[in-house]
Amino acid sequence: MSFFLLHNQAESGKSDSYPRPMDLQSSTKLIRAVLFDFDGTLTEPGSLDFGVIRDAVGCPKGRPVLEFINSMASQAERAEAFKILDAFEAEAARQSRPNAGAEEVLEFLRARGMKVGIISRNSLASIRTALDNFGRIQSLDFAIILSRDDPFNPKPSPEGILAAARILGVPVAQVLVVGDFVFDVEAGHKAGALTAFLTNRGSSHPCAYPSDFTLEHLGELKEIVSLYAPLPAISSCTGY
Repeated sequence: MSFFLLHNQAESGKSDSYPRPMDLQSSTKLIRAVLFDFDGTLTEPGSLDFGVIRDAVGCPKGRPVLEFINSMASQAERAEAFKILDAFEAEAARQSRPNAGAEEVLEFLRARGMKVGIISRNSLASIRTALDNFGRIQSLDFAIILSRDDPFNPKPSPEGILAAARILGVPVAQVLVVGDFVFDVEAGHKAGALTAFLTNRGSSHPCAYPSDFTLEHLGELKEIVSLYAPLPAISSCTGY
């Protein structure tokens, strides 16, 4: 199994100073883990030209590339198509850059003791290559990285999200899935997770699967987590 799983760091014990309205704390929403899509979410959008990739592997317009490749009749055809896809992803990963606010948000989440992961339709190798272009964040900063190399059907299937929740030890209803494409929202919705659709200040919301939150940019995630993260534990005092 190729998923990238690491031990969570110990909590710092610092108290939470963020405002927490009581009506939000009493709501059903609670966030204990955040799973990010990768390409176009943690990295700047546009690094992969799916039109060119479809032409290169013979995929009809409008059909998802991974599903098309997996439907090919022979193993040889599938292997050749994945070789082409891997080459496009590798080059895009080398040229990619962190999305605006991505590193700050990841540092913010880790400082609050939040479990953070990646769930992507990309290969693990391309994700690791792209993370090399981050300045302050690396693979070891994620509790889990799930890619198309893992034994789960890719998004929009909920399998990866459900597996990540089990591995992280968090109820799936307390997992927030963040992504910039309809597959991210659809997979989160089917899994029973919370969802946040990232518009990157441009793309329209995938109306077929309404998300719990809509973000114009990643920086807005800080306010959401501040409102819906668990309250810090309060120690009882027995002496004076």
